[in-house]
Amino acid sequence: MSDSTDWQRLSVRDGRRRAPVLTEGFSPAATHSLVYWLEGEFGYRTAGVNYDFDALIMSIALACDIELNPGRVWDESLMRQLLNTASRDDDLMLDVLDATLARGVMRGAKNLRALLRDASSVWTVREDDRGLVRRVDPTAEAAFRDAMSVEDPASAELREAWHALYGVNANYSDAWDHAIKAMETALVPVVAPNNARATLGTVTAELEKSVSFVEFALGSVSTLGAMTRLAWPNPDRHGGGQSRAPEEGETSAVVHLAVTVVQWVRAGVIARVNAS
Repeated sequence: MSDSTDWQRLSVRDGRRRAPVLTEGFSPAATHSLVYWLEGEFGYRTAGVNYDFDALIMSIALACDIELNPGRVWDESLMRQLLNTASRDDDLMLDVLDATLARGVMRGAKNLRALLRDASSVWTVREDDRGLVRRVDPTAEAAFRDAMSVEDPASAELREAWHALYGVNANYSDAWDHAIKAMETALVPVVAPNNARATLGTVTAELEKSVSFVEFALGSVSTLGAMTRLAWPNPDRHGGGQSRAPEEGETSAVVHLAVTVVQWVRAGVIARVNAS
């Protein structure tokens, strides 16, 4: 396992092989490495730790709908039953890894992140080490991490939106909702601070009027309103009779817009000026 994020095989560097592409599944070599990591998380190589690892394994098996037989020894333990099943199905392996991280029992997230990188997986460990997310464009990921540098309600909503969009069990409607809430959290104090019931729709309507008490350093206030209008409403939750499930591409755009809007408010690109 390499420690460098930019390391490549010598055969790739000198042109004898093509660089590996990111993959959804796992090669046999990757599966064996992931099993080894899970064994460590389940206490297989841990001495002197007072923890009920069988209960952890049963919990993960139940969450991932993997049937175990606690009354019969198969190989070494319940752990072996779980890992043998997960090893035969890449989707189950992802679910087991995700569920194990979510329980946060051990501290092996950094090693798993490196394993997934070296296996050329499209998946990586979340920034809070509590699950898996799909890899994204480095520039977009850097913007998200920058937005997470401030711990406040807007960051909390962005984090939920990001994980709902890119997590193993993606939920695009949920991601869209949290993106809206992130923008509301950032924009309402600027645009409608005295309206306790203000929504992104309220904010957008005000911005579209080109109100004089809001300043947008990159253009007209109405332009900003046109941007937030793209996110409101969530077509699944606020669409009335025309409701539909959001698609991945449009949800991604809304989540990344929310990241940008939150950063703009924090940087003073969007600001409240003296109101009449």
